[in-house]
Amino acid sequence: MNEFGLLHLDPLEPDVREIAGGFLGDTIPRVPDLVPGLRRRDKELIDAGYHAQVLVEEDTSLFFLLSEGKRTAIRWKDGRFVGKDRSYTPSELLAIANQLSPNALLRPVMQDYLLPTAAYVGGPAEIAYLAQSQVLYENLLGRMPVVFPRNSFTLLDTRAAKLLDRYRLNIPDLLEHQEKVKSCIAAKLVPPDLTDEFAALRSGISSSLSKLRSRLAHFDPTLEAAAKKSAAKIIYQIDKLGRKTARQSIERDERAARDATYLTNLVYPHRHLQERFYSIVPFLAKYGLDLPKRLLNQIQLACPDHMIRTI
Repeated sequence: MNEFGLLHLDPLEPDVREIAGGFLGDTIPRVPDLVPGLRRRDKELIDAGYHAQVLVEEDTSLFFLLSEGKRTAIRWKDGRFVGKDRSYTPSELLAIANQLSPNALLRPVMQDYLLPTAAYVGGPAEIAYLAQSQVLYENLLGRMPVVFPRNSFTLLDTRAAKLLDRYRLNIPDLLEHQEKVKSCIAAKLVPPDLTDEFAALRSGISSSLSKLRSRLAHFDPTLEAAAKKSAAKIIYQIDKLGRKTARQSIERDERAARDATYLTNLVYPHRHLQERFYSIVPFLAKYGLDLPKRLLNQIQLACPDHMIRTI
């Protein structure tokens, strides 16, 4: 990652674990005070209308034990740290501090201990973690980095961009169930003049029925309710015919159905934002290893909004 000035640090390297062990060892005796502070912060966040990204229970210890390639949770109970197979006194756990791994709330604080951080760039989930982790930052480090939201964007290929243009769709139109997207495309496939005719028919009948209801109400008030019910049925049948026409369009055009599937699988797979479902690996495989550099030239680092980029 030299091209971008990025440094990759493996936290499992023995030398790194040895240094991190000092930080984790300092944290061990402070767990009884830190956990209640985290629980108070959780309540503050919830009372303010947010949510606690990480559930902090009374027996949370902030640590996992690394052993034989596995990570097992350690709980804090009755003055001891309780693992899967045994329990530890604080001093016993301190002796194996370099075999511990921090939980999601302690991890960024340990990172900042290893490499003091001026600014932390994170996504929504990471920033939510830091709202809780502030308690740990202040108590363990006495400082906290500036939090900066990362860029958020959806990648489109040329096919997707053309399909959006063809069907006159916007990205928000795709943030639905796939069947709803298909119905939306079906409506776009109805000839414009036919769509206009349906609209004119509905408008004209609605106006005529409204006048008729008014005259019937003057003629005999007992007829108004029946007229209202009949009018609703007539409008319903017109709308139903319009929906059937739209469905027939997409049933006759299998390509449109495939296009709807393609768009939703790319933009909103399994009802998740693209960036929350796919890693960059398939995009690198398809568009080349220089994709990050090309994206860097397209994005606006200070943009707080979700961006759409065609590659």
